[in-house]
Amino acid sequence: MNPNDQQANIELRMRTLRTLWMALLLSIVAYYMFTIFFFKPSGEPRPNPTLSLALLLAGIATTLVSFLIKNRLLSRAAEQQQVAWVQQAYIAGWAINEVGALLGVFDLFVTGHRHYYILFIVAACGLLLQFPRREAVINAAYKNPGF
Repeated sequence: MNPNDQQANIELRMRTLRTLWMALLLSIVAYYMFTIFFFKPSGEPRPNPTLSLALLLAGIATTLVSFLIKNRLLSRAAEQQQVAWVQQAYIAGWAINEVGALLGVFDLFVTGHRHYYILFIVAACGLLLQFPRREAVINAAYKNPGF
């Protein structure tokens, strides 16, 4: 493959990854805006601190697991020299990370907990730390010479 074509392919993949990353970050913001502007409690909130704590721990756990899965899939993409797998690795990590924000919405709907937004912050921080890196695409695109 022509080096210019391969460089253009890398740039296209990076642009796609960054667009998807931004869309997922904006979806977390949209969840928060939805809970502020459109959520009207149907009655007295039913606080359940145990459930809220369990959801918080589950959200933190899914955020941490998303890093492990993404890194594992990125290393496999580099080993197999499969550039397409890089995009799949990032999307899998981001999707698992997004579960934390969805658990925040669930916490608000079920318990009415006033600190539900902490899960949005956890998910947003996890997503910010998973910004797509050019090195991952380059590592999967080019064979690294052995020593």
